[in-house]
Amino acid sequence: MSGGGGESAPAPAKAAPVAPVDPVEDLARKIFIELSAQVHSQAGEKPEHKKLVELSFRLSEAFQAGNLEFNTAARARAEAKAKASVDVGKIEIDFGAISSVSSAKK
Repeated sequence: MSGGGGESAPAPAKAAPVAPVDPVEDLARKIFIELSAQVHSQAGEKPEHKKLVELSFRLSEAFQAGNLEFNTAARARAEAKAKASVDVGKIEIDFGAISSVSSAKK
């Protein structure tokens, strides 16, 4: 008895497309959660949630800017990414040369 049964393994499920992560938004969300927890654990008057969201984003943006200014590893990663990217606006295509090559081949 081989026990194989002729059954094939189920096909692996396709992963859902992952939306790009905005690092400012992601950090702001974490800051907001921490701020909210601290604010609501204290007695007294509470600020509006909208104000905590605004503060979270301002702190997140300030951190991102400071991170690139003071963190040499983050700065190196950003510079490497900038060098590796292609500025599509700077690409020049000579359509005349393309059409002359294709018509010469006919």
